[in-house]
This record gives sequence, C-alpha cells and structure tokens, in this order.
Amino acid sequence: MNRRLANLEELKKALVASSETLLDAAQTDDRDLTEEEQSKFEANAAELKTVQAGIEREHELKSYLPTTRSNDFGPDDTPGLITNPKAAWEDDPKKGFVDPQEFLTTIIDSTRKGVVDDRLKFMATAGSDEAGTYSDPYGGFLIPEGLAPGMLSVSPEVDPIGSRVTTVPMTHPTVSFNARTDKEHATSVSGGLTVGRRAETQTGSAVRMVFEQVTLNAHALFGLSYATEEILERSPISFAAILEAGFRDQFQAHLIDERLNGTGVGEFEGVMTSPALVTVAKESGQDADTLCYENLVKMRSQCWGYGNAVWMANHDTLPQLMSIVFPGTLGGFPVWQTSAREGEPDVLFGRPVVMTEFCQTLGDLGDIILINWSQYLEGTYKPLRSAESIHVRFVNHERTFKFWIENDARGWWNVPLEPKNSTTQLSPFVALAAR
Repeated sequence: MNRRLANLEELKKALVASSETLLDAAQTDDRDLTEEEQSKFEANAAELKTVQAGIEREHELKSYLPTTRSNDFGPDDTPGLITNPKAAWEDDPKKGFVDPQEFLTTIIDSTRKGVVDDRLKFMATAGSDEAGTYSDPYGGFLIPEGLAPGMLSVSPEVDPIGSRVTTVPMTHPTVSFNARTDKEHATSVSGGLTVGRRAETQTGSAVRMVFEQVTLNAHALFGLSYATEEILERSPISFAAILEAGFRDQFQAHLIDERLNGTGVGEFEGVMTSPALVTVAKESGQDADTLCYENLVKMRSQCWGYGNAVWMANHDTLPQLMSIVFPGTLGGFPVWQTSAREGEPDVLFGRPVVMTEFCQTLGDLGDIILINWSQYLEGTYKPLRSAESIHVRFVNHERTFKFWIENDARGWWNVPLEPKNSTTQLSPFVALAAR
C-alpha cells in the first residue's frame, strides 16, 4: 500500500510540475496559454483529479478509524449523530470546483503555498476508477481521430484587373510596339501633324509625325517547393494538388500586386511607377489620413477615358468613402452608391469601386487610385506551367515541384497628356498624394 501511495505522489508531483511549467512560460512571455498548452493543461487537470482521488483513497484505507460518531456526549447530545456534518459541496460531483482548470490551479497553489484547500482534503473517490475519454492512459488512446475531406483556405482576391487590361500577343520573349507620340495637344493631336487654311497659290507648311516604341520583355515568375515521398504517399489528400492550388492562388495575388506596384525592373511596371502617373495634391490644411470630396473631384477631372476607368482603394478607406457627400441643400447626398444588384460592384461618381489589399493604407500615396486599364498592356510569352522531379533531392527521398510563367506588362503612356486649352494634365493613371 505504501508503494502505491508513493507512486501516486510521484505522479502527482510530475503532473503539477508539468502544469507549472506551462503557466510559468505563459507568465514569462506575458501571454495566455496557447491552444496546445491549454489542451495539455486540461489533460493534466483531468489526470490529476484521478491521481488525487487515488491518494485520498490510499490514506483512507491506511489510517481509517471509526471516529465519525461520538461515544462521549452530554445530556443534550444524541448518540450516533455525526459530529462534523458534511459541507454542501461534498455532494457536488465536481466537489465545488468550477472546471478542471480551477482544480489544477488549486493543486498547484497547495504545492507552492503549503495550504491545502478543504475541497482537496475531502474529495470522494467517485470518478477515479472508471475508463473514459478524458485521459489518454485510461481510454483516450482508444478513440480514433477523424479527418474531414478537403482543405480549408482563405481564397485570394478575385482578380479585378486581368479582364480589363489590353492583352497583347507575345510570340517572342521581347516584343516591341510602335506608338505615335501624341501627348502634346497644344499644336497637334496626331504626333506632330497639323493642318491649316491657305489661300489660292499660297504654299502649305510641311509637317511630319513623331513615333516611339513600347517594349515588353518577358521575365519568369517562379515558384519552388519540396515534399518528402512519405507525405506524398501517405497524405489522404493529394499533396501535389494542394501545392498546385496554393501556387495558383499565389501567382494570381502576385500579379495583382505587380500591376499596381511593380518596379518595371525584371517585373511588371505597375501604374504607381508609371512615368504617366498623375498625382493629385491634397487640399490645403487637410488633416492627415483623411479623404474629402475635393480629392475625388480633382482625381476625376484628371482621368483620361473616365468612361473605362475604375476606382481601386484599400479597405482602410471604405468608412470615409461611404461618408463623403456632395455639398448641397438638405445636407447633400452621398457620392458613394451601393449596388442594388447582387454581384455588381458599388460605384463612385458612376464608376465601379474595387477594394483591394494591394493598394496602400489610408493616408499613403496609392491608398486610392483611378485607373483606365485599357491603356495598360499585358503580354504572356509562356503561360503558367509546372514540373516535378525526383532527382534534385533523390538521396533525401524528396520530390521537387516548380511552377513558372513568363510575361510582362506596363502602361504604354510615357508622359501625361497636355490638353490644348488647359494646364491640367490628363492620364489614365491618377493617384491621390500622401496626406
């Protein structure tokens, strides 16, 4: 009996020490228990409850004496009455503990502070000798875990740009396009050609056109991953298919980002780095990180081809965009119009609004952009392809997966347009300056 009691005491110390380690780690890092730590903590609590009940039972069997009834009683006492009535919580199946965590915390406090809670002293042995799922050694290991089919994932943004750009064929890695230089409308809208009235016999003035070239150079966008043969063979879900789906999502998101923010060096030239980008200045005295009606009106006024343009903005801007109103009587009316049809975008000044995580945060240059994507050229030399090999890491018993696409894109405007009778530049790419 002494040996069983000693073993139970040792197991109790080990469980308490394990739980103290979990609590100390969380306290040191000034955080709550992680999900894994909480699960371990509760498992310790359940097992400790069983161990504690076993200890109490061993003590009772070892030192049990019939002292619960009194033989010494006075004239007002009745023989056989229990001298120490039970506390109300002794009939509680949980013995007064709210949950296993409170029980385990009480055990730890009794070890650290040397003060034993009454609820621990008089714990009943019920619940200490049955098999159950609450403790792995006493039956939990027998319960199999199920695996739901499929794979949970957060889908990337639906590409709002790909269908709007001008797609051009690329039969070679480098393709050049001839363009007419016609962004100075002060004298000509046709790359230098002019016409004029002349009198009979008067000599006409000769003019000539000016041309330029826009070049696309295909670069490879590449993805690489390794997987062990064990996971490829044992995973109930095709791991190769998981990789392929993941890379397709990543390629799509990366291309959206490059169309907006690409540097043009070995990658797409994004609209934010286009030499034709027009940046609308903030209003005088405008507060930081704000949007106002005048900002949007000036962006609208400098957009070339507004009938094909779309607004793109960071989600941070949405609360302010939806609260901007057109000044007027009765408090004005909102410039943001919520779509009345499912699947159709909301509109701002009559054009669609696309909220995207790839625009910059509120207050930075690029938090809201007005873009006519028809003036943006995108060419694909080789579409997205994939390959796998067992040879690269053959001795590691691993397989290599690679995915790649070869393409390029840029806006074909090299400068903003100078209108004939205005100093306000026009461009298919308009952004609001930092605020």
